[in-house]
Amino acid sequence: MIIENIKMENFKSHRNTSVDLGTGISIVMGENGAGKSSILEAVSFALFKQHSGKRMEQLIMNNTDKMSVTLTFQVNGRRYRIKRDRSKKSGAHAKLGIMDENNFMPMATGEKTVTEEVKRLLEMDGDLFLNAVYVRQGEIADLIEKSPAEKKQMIGKLLGIESLEKAWKNMKILLDQYNGEKLKLEGRLEALKDLKSDLKVQNKDKDTIQAKIQKITGDIEETEAEYKSLQDKNDSLNSKKSDFETTSSALESRKNLVERMEADEKYLRIKLDEIEATEKRINQLKPKIDKLPVLKGMQDAKDELKGLKKEEAILNKIIHDINGFKEILSSNESHYKDYLKLESEICSLQYARDQFAGNRSLLDNYRDRRKKVQTKMEQSMEKVSDVLEKSSKILNTDFDSVEDVEAHLESVKPEVEARLKEAVEDIHKVQTEISNIKIQNKGLETPIQELKHVEDVCPICKSNITPQKREELLNGYLSEMETNKKRYSKLEKSLKQLKVKKGIFESKSLKIQDINLGIINEYMGAVEDSKKDIEDIDSKVAELEDKMKILEELNADINNKNKVLEGLKGKYEAYIGAKNSLESLKDSEKYEEDLAKIQYHVEALKTKISSFVDIAGGIVENLQEEINYLEGLKAEYHKLSGAVAQKESFSTRLMETMAALEGTRTEIQDLTLKLEAVAYNEEAHELVKKDLDAKTILLNDLKGQKQRFSGEESQITRSIEEIHKKIESYSVDEKKLTGLKDFMKLLDYIRDLYGKDGVQRDLRNLSRPLIEHNTRDFFEKFNFEYSDIKLDEDYDVTIYGPAGQNSLDMISGGEKIAVALALRLGITQTLSGGNLELIMLDEPTIHLDAYRRQELIELLKKMSIIPQMIIVTHETDLEDAADNILRVKKEEGESFVVNS
Repeated sequence: MIIENIKMENFKSHRNTSVDLGTGISIVMGENGAGKSSILEAVSFALFKQHSGKRMEQLIMNNTDKMSVTLTFQVNGRRYRIKRDRSKKSGAHAKLGIMDENNFMPMATGEKTVTEEVKRLLEMDGDLFLNAVYVRQGEIADLIEKSPAEKKQMIGKLLGIESLEKAWKNMKILLDQYNGEKLKLEGRLEALKDLKSDLKVQNKDKDTIQAKIQKITGDIEETEAEYKSLQDKNDSLNSKKSDFETTSSALESRKNLVERMEADEKYLRIKLDEIEATEKRINQLKPKIDKLPVLKGMQDAKDELKGLKKEEAILNKIIHDINGFKEILSSNESHYKDYLKLESEICSLQYARDQFAGNRSLLDNYRDRRKKVQTKMEQSMEKVSDVLEKSSKILNTDFDSVEDVEAHLESVKPEVEARLKEAVEDIHKVQTEISNIKIQNKGLETPIQELKHVEDVCPICKSNITPQKREELLNGYLSEMETNKKRYSKLEKSLKQLKVKKGIFESKSLKIQDINLGIINEYMGAVEDSKKDIEDIDSKVAELEDKMKILEELNADINNKNKVLEGLKGKYEAYIGAKNSLESLKDSEKYEEDLAKIQYHVEALKTKISSFVDIAGGIVENLQEEINYLEGLKAEYHKLSGAVAQKESFSTRLMETMAALEGTRTEIQDLTLKLEAVAYNEEAHELVKKDLDAKTILLNDLKGQKQRFSGEESQITRSIEEIHKKIESYSVDEKKLTGLKDFMKLLDYIRDLYGKDGVQRDLRNLSRPLIEHNTRDFFEKFNFEYSDIKLDEDYDVTIYGPAGQNSLDMISGGEKIAVALALRLGITQTLSGGNLELIMLDEPTIHLDAYRRQELIELLKKMSIIPQMIIVTHETDLEDAADNILRVKKEEGESFVVNS
């Protein structure tokens, strides 16, 4: 298959893009997100309706209702055109046409019909087409970097083995489900005999339980009659017991009341006697406590006088301190001012010193930097000398300077490059012509074969032709093929000669490229830069050394002034302390006024204390003890006065208690007579209650037994019904089990076919030799010095060369890239049935390091082994290999192609 044109309308980000493609290498370039990969996706969509979106509507450009993709291509020398479109309103449409003379004649319409016709033309479905033709991002890198197991899995996925493995695993889940159903059915059928036996036992148990229920029902009726008689007797005794307990409780209550009232009467008589004694004590205390207020007044006056004396002493001390602080200020004021002035001068000097503080470190840094620059300059001079010596050896000439090397290269290099470019262009032209001849002959094979098998119908336009016309067409095709073969043989010889010529000039070019004048100039520039740096550093060092002298003078001046400042510090601190103390004490006149007031109050209190002494009848020794003693007598007086106040209340309560005591004694006599009349026997009552409890327990036990047997009867009845239903269902289960076993045998057989030892193994065994053969053919075309290449069962590569057998790990990076590319092309050739005309590579250099990326680019540049190659890439180095460059750009959300 060869693609001629792709046209996209409103497809993803392409509003109206048309791309013409021919044989050779076509490079699709652009920034990330520009819409490059959409061109490859348009091919798979047009052919097989395959796309990367979850829904087809996602392929329609935003703010539009319809999109379409038209693809023009060749298969076996015939041209076809396929168009697919999708509308949000009217759905999807597809049509396929074949070129007849100058027009495309309809072949098929409808999505499914068109897809099936494309499968027939290409002899593969969509998945196989993509695996064969489309090399996804990272596949080349994976074939180098992945482990053998991962590579095996990757190749298996391309071959379609992964889908077989998935089907094999999924069928295991299905078989497990059916096996579970089979076990259930077998278990149910196994229990059929036991069910019938259980049915007989259940019927017998049911009859036994029904007989027990009938007997217990009679026992319950008899026990209920006996229980009713005992309950009536117990109710009568309960009534007598209630009367007996009520009367007994009332009698006991009255007796307790009499005891409490007799105690109250005795208590009240004692209290009245105590009150009479208290009245005599009160009359004795009254004269003594009248002296208490005078003594307390005298004590308060003395306490106040004591406090004033303390305040007087404090004020005298404050006034003395104020006078002392004033004297300190007067004597130290001049020293204080000298200290402040000197401190200010030191601060100014320190500020000036700080301006130079970092210069010492900066001076050290500049001196270290000069040593490093000097070393760097010497190293650059050595490298310049080494490069000149190497250039002399390469070009077999003695060079004394860089200018000599430049002059020599200017005369030699352009000629070598021109001759090499000429050889590359000639090779590319010959390879393109060879590829076109192969395509032409391949396209001629199909009509020749069809003409051999038809008589009167043209195989291309399907119109009627005569035998003479058929013979004329057949001879024309055969003659054209023969001419192409002769031309092909001449071109092959010419290609070998051109490759030898190219190799000679490539060798010369590589030697010239080894001489890097840019590096020499860089080293010389580095020497000049180093000299300038040294001059600048020397200037800075001299400037910094002058500043260091100033810094040393400033440090000496600061140290001298600090010594003087230290001598003044004591007098300065004394001045500050006196000043702060005076500020905290405020005005001294206020303290003198307060002192005069206190002295006046002192004299007044002394006079007051003298008057209290006269009233008390002289000075009292131990004044506070006397006051405490009289306070105790006063408390006793008030307490006794309260007790005397209750005399009348106690007298009244005594008269009332004596009257109530007489009435309660009469009530006790009446209740004693009533209790004798009740005639209640507690022992007889207890016997009746025991009999009643026993009957209650018996009756509840009988009813529980009856309820339990009734439950068992219901359970057995339900069980019997279930057994009948299960027995009826077993006939259906037996038929179901037979059918299930037969179906599972079929599933097991199919699953074995999909397993690793079935179709998977056959597919690997069939494909591996073909892949190995095709990989070997492609690898040989890269002209490495290896004689053979082998693939083991895990698709691990072994190559054979002059040094013997080597694995991938033992060869160079460029050779690894060549092996990986040959293996991928070998897989593609195998999947396409040996008819490889087209391959599409999406970012083939991605995930490769810089060295391997460059090696792959060089291989792709030299490739002419496939008629048509489409490469999506952002590597500008591939432009030299392209026959056709398509630059994809995106502006304001729309992608378009600029042909180069």
